Amino acid sequence: MLAEERRMQLAEWSRIEGRIDAIAAAKRLDVAVETVRRDLEVLQRRGVVRRVHGGAISTERLAKEFDFNERMQSNPSSKREIAKIAAKFIPAAGCIFIDGGSTTEYLAEALKDKPDLLVVTASLNLAAKVASTGTPVSILGGRVRGTSLSSVGQTAAKELASYHAQVSFLGSNGISLEAGFTTADQDEALVKRLMIANSTESVLLADSSKFGASYPSVFARFNEIDRIVTDMNVPQEYLDAFQAADTEAVLA
Repeated sequence: MLAEERRMQLAEWSRIEGRIDAIAAAKRLDVAVETVRRDLEVLQRRGVVRRVHGGAISTERLAKEFDFNERMQSNPSSKREIAKIAAKFIPAAGCIFIDGGSTTEYLAEALKDKPDLLVVTASLNLAAKVASTGTPVSILGGRVRGTSLSSVGQTAAKELASYHAQVSFLGSNGISLEAGFTTADQDEALVKRLMIANSTESVLLADSSKFGASYPSVFARFNEIDRIVTDMNVPQEYLDAFQAADTEAVLA
């Protein structure tokens, strides 16, 4: 493979997966790690990626919020496994909050046929999948964001104030060492913050493509989330940061 072909492949992987791990990419391309690192430096100069410890992230992750269909097509098997692990923290009875998002939507299967559990959710899709199964569902009102198909804003926030949940399950657009957990919309961040504040325990679901990405609205720092469920490709520096913040990391 020529150098330019290799760089095009790296750029494509970064666009689809969000993050490039230099060691893993070297194995996939059957080249030396130093070769991949030099290629990533070239791509950074072109503005395609931004170098981070251990690899690089797509600059699209810093500037573009993907729409819901694009999110659902990104890393579906990883998101499904993350949701399967996170589902172990769903209580048999009481109340839970479910955030809008492509990863939290995979919790729907585990929420069916639970008559003693009230699901309060911002997700239109999840509400539609669960409500007909015998599980009580309350969907928050307010403005619907097309990119996440979830209810956001002051109306949703006011409704949340009347509930208290055992567990809140949340997603995140980006996770960075500097900012913590971020999303693209202030109204969506408001709903996420209230879900955390009004629940006894908070569980965040995120695949490894979210790490290194950062969006304008911070909704939580690492020490404000009790548990994060992610995949095996999470960078070690984040695991160290979670441990320092007393946030449990569960790997799917």
